[in-house]
Amino acid sequence: MRQLTLSILILIALATPMLAQAKPPVAETSTDRIDRASGGSLANVKVVGETYKEITYRIKGSARAMKIPADEVVDVTRADTPRALREGKSKALAGDLKGALAPLQLAARNNTPWVKEYANFYLGEIQARLGKADEAVRAYEAVLAAKPDSRFLPRARLGIAAAWTAARQYKKAEGVLSSFVREVNTKRLHRQHGLVAKQLLGRNLDAQGKHAQAGREYDSVISEAQSLAGRAKDPNEKARLHLIGLRALRDKGSSLVKDKKYSAATSVFSRMAGSRDDLLARAIGLMGQGEVSLAQGKSDLARVQLSEVAALGFGAEKERPRVLRLLAEAHLDLKTKGERGAAELAQLYIDDLIRNHPGTEDAKAARSLQQKLK
Repeated sequence: MRQLTLSILILIALATPMLAQAKPPVAETSTDRIDRASGGSLANVKVVGETYKEITYRIKGSARAMKIPADEVVDVTRADTPRALREGKSKALAGDLKGALAPLQLAARNNTPWVKEYANFYLGEIQARLGKADEAVRAYEAVLAAKPDSRFLPRARLGIAAAWTAARQYKKAEGVLSSFVREVNTKRLHRQHGLVAKQLLGRNLDAQGKHAQAGREYDSVISEAQSLAGRAKDPNEKARLHLIGLRALRDKGSSLVKDKKYSAATSVFSRMAGSRDDLLARAIGLMGQGEVSLAQGKSDLARVQLSEVAALGFGAEKERPRVLRLLAEAHLDLKTKGERGAAELAQLYIDDLIRNHPGTEDAKAARSLQQKLK
C-alpha cells in the first residue's frame, strides 16, 4: 500500500510569557509545529484541535484561534509528545520499521486520545509496509476508535482497504471503498480522496480478473481528475490531481495488458511516453511500454525500456517498486533464454525490492519470482 511520507522536525522551546496591555493570555512554556505541503511551516503555535477538515491553532501569545485545511497539512508535531511516540515515529521515518513497533505499541496504550490516534496511525502504516494486513487493519481501526473525526480518517480508510486487497480479502476491501466514496460526499471531504478510493477499487477488481469493470473505474478517475485539475487554482492541488490522473492512466494501461489488449495498452502508454515537459508521465509511459513488451515475450526490448525509466531520475519514488519488479521479470525471462548473468541481475532487483520496499504488492510478487531462481 501505501509508504510513510511524514516529515519529523521536533521543536521544544522555552518561552517567556508575553505581557499584554489588555487581558494577558495564559503563559505557555512550549510550542507546537505544523508542517504544510507548501508555504513553509508554522512554528511557535499551540495546536487546539485536529479533525479531518481542519487544524485549529493559536499563535503563541495570542488568544485568537486560526484554522488551516487538513489537506494542506503534512505533519503536526506537539511539544508534549510522549517519549515512546517520538521514538517510534523517528525510527519509522529512519526506515527502522521493526524497531519502531515496540515504542509505538507502548504509545498506543496511552490514555490521551490524540496520542493513541497518532501511535495507531503510524503502526498501521508500518504493519502495512511489513505486509501484515490483519495488524494494519486493527491499527487503522484503532485510530478512528480513538478519534472518529481524526485528521487521518481518509488515509486510515484507504489503508484498511489496501490492506484487505493485499490479503486478497476483496469483498471486504470493496465494502470499505464503496462506503468511503459515499463518506467523502456526506462529510464533504476533498474529492481527491474519493478519486483515490475509486482507483483502489479498480485495482481490487483487476486483482479479481474483472478488467472491464476496473477499466470503467479508471476512466471515471481520469476524467474527473483532469476536470478538477483544470479548475484548480492552487498549484499544489493541481499537482496532486494531476498525479492521481497519471496513476489511473498507468493502472488502466496495466489492466489492458493483463487483459491481453496490447494495442490498446500501447496507445495509452505511448501518449504518456511522448511527453517532453512532464517527466513523471514520460517515466510511467516508458515503464508501461516495457510492461507491454514483457507480456509479448520481448524481454530484451523490455529491459531497454525499463532501464531507461530507472535512469531518468524523475523522483517518483513510489513508482520504483514497479520498475524493479518488471526488471526482475525481464531478466528472469532472459535467464530462461540462456543469457549469461541474467539470473544474478534478477536477484539484485528482487533483493532491492524486498529490502527497500517491504509490504508493497510488488515486493510480494518478488518473493514469488525468487522461487523461479532456484
